[in-house]
Amino acid sequence: MSEPSAKHMNGLNRVIHEPVRLAILKVLSTAKEADFNFLLATLGLTKGNLATHINTLEAAAYIEVSKEFVGKMPHTTYRITRLGRREFEKHWKHLLEFAP
Repeated sequence: MSEPSAKHMNGLNRVIHEPVRLAILKVLSTAKEADFNFLLATLGLTKGNLATHINTLEAAAYIEVSKEFVGKMPHTTYRITRLGRREFEKHWKHLLEFAP
């Protein structure tokens, strides 16, 4: 029997399974896109905590990050990628298998 990868231990995607990242993907799976302040307010995180989890999801290619300026203010938006949606849905289905 082969060893499961750390990324998909016991069928769970370890990148997505972390509660904050799961919540970020849940929000992005239901919206076309969301900006940093919306995610910050919706999830009740600190800026640093949100940024850290966003970086992890971006590194896994589960979300796309767009940065622009609105006037002189930076504006960052996030959108789930096809890969991110596919992995999120697969992970969600696997979680439901544990439900009674």
